[in-house]
Amino acid sequence: MMNETRKKYCKEYLDARKNFRDYADKDDVLKGNDNIVGRIGEAIAHSFLEQQGRNPEVNENQTEPGFDITCENPNEQISVKLITSENKGGSTSKIRKPFNAFIGIEIDENNEIIYLGYISENDFDKGLQKLRRVPEPIFSRTMFNKVNLFNRFGDLYEKPALDKMNLI
Repeated sequence: MMNETRKKYCKEYLDARKNFRDYADKDDVLKGNDNIVGRIGEAIAHSFLEQQGRNPEVNENQTEPGFDITCENPNEQISVKLITSENKGGSTSKIRKPFNAFIGIEIDENNEIIYLGYISENDFDKGLQKLRRVPEPIFSRTMFNKVNLFNRFGDLYEKPALDKMNLI
């Protein structure tokens, strides 16, 4: 039988998720994605792109294949993936096209952003070819390794720089 403390934490968690969804469904950046972690990843990416003056907009049609955010400056369609410390396997879902750029984000057990990688579609394709990876790889935290995709072929931002950006 479930004890009272466990019941309390389960209920508080479910209430927090509902409160988040209720707010998110009314927010231009957080609305749309049916995955709460995905919504948070898109919000982080939006903040990152906004700080670069790129005028990002979250795609309202989340059934659109490949991209989550569009930017006017330059004209881009950006796919976003987020992985959290809760993901013990270290990988999420396939990175599917179409997109012009890809942003990958990792959050640690303290809910702090430890990595954000940005890579253009051309560099993504070149990197996959040089690393001998499949065209639609599964997003994984290994992509942040020093010898892997973001660091070698894109831009890798790490915790100290990310803390200064105040993305979440």
